Amino acid sequence: MRKLFLATVAGLLVSVGFFVGRLTTPAPNFELGEIAGDAPLDQAWDDFLRAQQETLALFRNSPFFEDDQQRAEAYRGLLYSLVGSIKAGALMQHDYPRFMTAVDWTSKSGLDNPDNNYYIALIRDDAEYRIIGNRGSTTHLIFQLVVGQPGVRGAGSSTNVSVLYGHELVLDDDGNFEVIVSRENPGAGVNWLPNGEGAETLLARFTHSDWSSERDAVLRIEKIGGEGAHGLQLTPGRMAQGLRNTAVSLFDRNATWLQYAQRIWTLMPRNSISSAQPSQGGLVGQHSAFGSWQLDNDQAIILSTAPSAADYQGIELGNLWFVSLDYETHSSSLTLDQMECSEDGRCYAVISHRDPGIQNWLDTEGHPRGLIMLRWQGLAEDLPEDLQPTATLVDFERIRDALPADVAEFTPEQRKVQIRERRAAVQGRFRG
Repeated sequence: MRKLFLATVAGLLVSVGFFVGRLTTPAPNFELGEIAGDAPLDQAWDDFLRAQQETLALFRNSPFFEDDQQRAEAYRGLLYSLVGSIKAGALMQHDYPRFMTAVDWTSKSGLDNPDNNYYIALIRDDAEYRIIGNRGSTTHLIFQLVVGQPGVRGAGSSTNVSVLYGHELVLDDDGNFEVIVSRENPGAGVNWLPNGEGAETLLARFTHSDWSSERDAVLRIEKIGGEGAHGLQLTPGRMAQGLRNTAVSLFDRNATWLQYAQRIWTLMPRNSISSAQPSQGGLVGQHSAFGSWQLDNDQAIILSTAPSAADYQGIELGNLWFVSLDYETHSSSLTLDQMECSEDGRCYAVISHRDPGIQNWLDTEGHPRGLIMLRWQGLAEDLPEDLQPTATLVDFERIRDALPADVAEFTPEQRKVQIRERRAAVQGRFRG
């Protein structure tokens, strides 16, 4: 009965799309002030400042805003989203696009995947573009063209116009490629990402399973017919529009993510994990499972998963503001390549506040409660029942009794090496 309930909850969550669900009323949108008179910059700046205050009010009015740690995380979450919103809203141009790092250690958002390097470019739906890049060595590379901007004005990353996967790319001997973004098919043998009505955000995800060896590569984009052209001269009107775009992005995204986090927290039983379900409308072959934890210092969760036919599997912990935990200096996320697995065919991880002395520790970073997310990419069909994840609440002192005998001990010195390697890998991926 419990498995049936969790599967039903998971079905409800993913049936509405990963980012923008409709189990309750839509998240609120930011209301811009009217631009009138001869001071558009001043009025736009007022909108920008008001959006920061109204976004902070979203955090302050949340039931999660109740202890020192959560309040501090809320303010940092606002700064994360402010960085991303300024870059995408005020500093990018649709006619002269470039790929920017959309989510990194300075701009976390939307329960970001610690294993991804995310890049976005903003384009127009009636123009043609050329993407120039190299495949790199990551487990996955996915290009996704979506309507609008995810989380803004009700748009979501599940609103696909087109998707192109790394394994579909035509490459040269050195892994280089070009992709044409256009309404019309450029013909056989050409990498094509179809453009279409409402398309605005071009996302690229490089997914790293082995952080120590896998690397992404540089991407460039140019508007076909505009090669070598100068960008438009900045005017008060254009700067004002950028500020207003930033205000809308800042508020709308946070309203969306906070609503979704509260939805998961409300629907999921504590210290449990749902069954893996397809991410409806999102990436073909991606499945996800959600859970939550609420632990004291003498409790732990044994999270069990299993290798599957997926090209990539990952687990992460997030806070109640829908932001990933510190995955650089804490082991708050794990991929299948980073986990030790047992002879019984399953991989066991421990979610706890204290180090349990095993390799697969999902460190809560001191958060008494939070969110769990598992991802599978590259699945051709649903995950079989015997490979579904499970979660078991145990006393911290009984962890060893709940684990297979072949789970080896992990010393404090080994933990220091693990964290040092994680830091080196993350700093190597996010070069800035």
